[in-house]
Amino acid sequence: LSSSSSFLTTSTSSSPPSFLISTSSSLFSSSSPSSSTTSSSSPPTSKPVSSSFLSPEPSIVKTTSNKRKTMLYIKGYQYQLKDYNENKTIKFWRCAKRDCGVLLHTNLNDEFIRYSEKNINHKHLPNPAALEIRDLKEKMRQRAETELVPLQEIAEQEVRNGLLTGDALANLSNIFEIGIV
Repeated sequence: LSSSSSFLTTSTSSSPPSFLISTSSSLFSSSSPSSSTTSSSSPPTSKPVSSSFLSPEPSIVKTTSNKRKTMLYIKGYQYQLKDYNENKTIKFWRCAKRDCGVLLHTNLNDEFIRYSEKNINHKHLPNPAALEIRDLKEKMRQRAETELVPLQEIAEQEVRNGLLTGDALANLSNIFEIGIV
């Protein structure tokens, strides 16, 4: 209870709340409220920005489409294989939303090379839950091919065991709409 009272005193100050910008865990320490006030007078240290956010080489997750083709998932956007270059050394990927127009170049091992110079800005928002839903559907499909369990039961078990985020659960409104049941 004493740590919550010090939390209230630090959050009512005129400066921004330290729990939003501080890397220290002094909010939940057993220090006295006076020591937390003195530490808040020093400039707060901000959390370092993730290097993957600033990195020109985004992390790539491979997944499969409904037709079992390889897809790439990068920063909430899905990409489908479009073509190869003349030498067959570079793959060209397009955004899965056809009207978007963003192109991505990878090597044959699907390692990021660069975005196309023509259009690097998507015309839509990213969907971070799409990868979770796609993976869930793939698990259901694989189980349906190998097990003699009713599809409804497989779907219910996978949704229960999937540990989906709230965003993914909101997009997964009905088990019957996910394509395999």
